Amino acid sequence: MESEIILLGHGSRRAEANQGLLVVAQKVSLLMGQTVTPAYMAHDHPSLPEVVEAKINSGALKIVIMPLFLFRGVHVSVDIHEELREIREQHPNVEIIFTKELGADDGIADLAWVRIKEAMGA
Repeated sequence: MESEIILLGHGSRRAEANQGLLVVAQKVSLLMGQTVTPAYMAHDHPSLPEVVEAKINSGALKIVIMPLFLFRGVHVSVDIHEELREIREQHPNVEIIFTKELGADDGIADLAWVRIKEAMGA
C-alpha cells in the first residue's frame, strides 16, 4: 500500500480562510499523483486525529504528515507531537512520519519577493 499523505493546516474561525488548505491539498495531490488529505489543528474539521484514525481504519500502515506551517512554533514542536504520541501508542504497527515545516526555504523567500513586487506594481 502507498503511503497516505496528510497536509496539516492550523485552521481558522473564518471558514473562507480554511479553504486555502483544501486548495493546496488538491494542488499537491495533482503534483504527487495521489490523494493528499487535509486536516486542521484547530477551529475546523477534520482534525488531525480524526484523519489519522480514518486512514488507519481503512488499512493504512504508513502515514506521512506534512505541517503546512511556516516556522517551528509551539504547534509544530510540541502540540502535534503530543497528539501523534497518543496515536502511535494506540497503533504501534502504523508508521507515522512527521515532515519538516515549510521553514526559511528559498521557495518561501521567492514567493515573498513575488508578493512584494505585486504590491509595488512591478
